Amino acid sequence: MTNHELTFNKIKELLKTHFSERVSEFESGTHLTLDSENENESSIWIELDEGGQLTVGYGISHLHYDPKFDDLNKGFNEFLRFLTCKKRRIDFYKGKLAYRNEYEFEDESGNWKNYGTTLTWVYPFWKKTVKKTTTQDEFISYAEIESEIEEIKNTMHNNGYK
Repeated sequence: MTNHELTFNKIKELLKTHFSERVSEFESGTHLTLDSENENESSIWIELDEGGQLTVGYGISHLHYDPKFDDLNKGFNEFLRFLTCKKRRIDFYKGKLAYRNEYEFEDESGNWKNYGTTLTWVYPFWKKTVKKTTTQDEFISYAEIESEIEEIKNTMHNNGYK
């Protein structure tokens, strides 16, 4: 088993321990989704495919990390950050159609950082734009799972994997 598979399994254990009612497994356990308690908020998710590619998502926005070209630790850290930080989604509407969504997270210094933007090209451009912001708190406080996060980070950095 590779180091990033071990890391993924430790994250799976963490989610099942703290969020057993809200975590869903797909693709034989290689895709995990953590739903918010509020249906208006966005879920976070993580996937590790057979080829070792890691995908981390917040809502429908996501980033891919390929083990041949990218540092998978960055993706794992991103997912762990999403567990313990505030997030917000800004929806832009033309009429009733949400044509653009911006996903952001709050960094350590309290600034909002863009994680990703999704949009559709077909929308009623002539209608007035209405902006709706949904802010969601962390899923769990960092202090509550600090030792587990440190254990996961130790797994990420062991066995010569970078």
